[in-house]
Amino acid sequence: MEQHIPGFGRIRSSLKHAQRPSPVSTRHCGGGASYWSGQFGMTNFFLSRCKETADMRAMSPVPPVAPLRSFEAVARQIASMVQGSYRIGQRLPAERELAKTFGVSRPTIREALLSLAMSGMLQVRSNSGAYVISRQEFADVHALEGAGPFENIEARQMIEPQIAAAASQRASKTIIVQLADALAMMREEHAQGREADTSDHRFHVILAEATGNSAIVSICDSLWRAQSDSRIWQEIHAHMRMEDYRSVWLRDHEAIFEAVSTGNARKASAAMTRHLGNIRDALMDASNAKSMARDKA
Repeated sequence: MEQHIPGFGRIRSSLKHAQRPSPVSTRHCGGGASYWSGQFGMTNFFLSRCKETADMRAMSPVPPVAPLRSFEAVARQIASMVQGSYRIGQRLPAERELAKTFGVSRPTIREALLSLAMSGMLQVRSNSGAYVISRQEFADVHALEGAGPFENIEARQMIEPQIAAAASQRASKTIIVQLADALAMMREEHAQGREADTSDHRFHVILAEATGNSAIVSICDSLWRAQSDSRIWQEIHAHMRMEDYRSVWLRDHEAIFEAVSTGNARKASAAMTRHLGNIRDALMDASNAKSMARDKA
């Protein structure tokens, strides 16, 4: 009797025939010893293959590899270009040219150049650009914590205008009071010339809480924390003249609050879009060659 088992071909006998034969059956079967030897060999092969398959299925899955951040991927390409074609002291092409070469945005190029400057391969000079100061084998930008600040603000631009619009339709009276309190704290901190990071963070998280969606609250909070953890953000922030931006950002938050508290979804979304655009512009201003080199001169 033949039995077909997928993946193992045809086996001439069922497993029950593979039991050790009695002396009588062996004696009455010509060539019985070699027949049963073949049967036992096939059975052992079958069982070993089954065990191998079970062992493979029981193995823990390999954890996924974290994808390269956009600026990190470009930084590696620029580092390779420097090692292959540039001398110490040589100036790199302008950001616009690099953006065209690598097919990415100027903010991504800005992040990549800053990461390479922080890792010791490049130096950013005022009104001049980025220069090679080391041709080390590889600038370890992977060690830089957090997402790139422009990468982060792009994610916020995709999400937070919709959060503001939803908040304008769903916010309770309690939420409106909490937003007003956060805004009042922001005004007080700005008036004292202090950073308003805590109240600003709280304002945006309260807006997310107004949607009634815990996943959105978690996303909003994680984007803020990713921003503050970013080494590149910290480097840019250290060169920002906050007095130039506080009044603009305060007006942005007031406009968002007004739209949400009056239930105007369109204005809430537009106000948030404008606010995030203002932050992006401030980051671009503070991270240009002149600003980054000014405090190091």
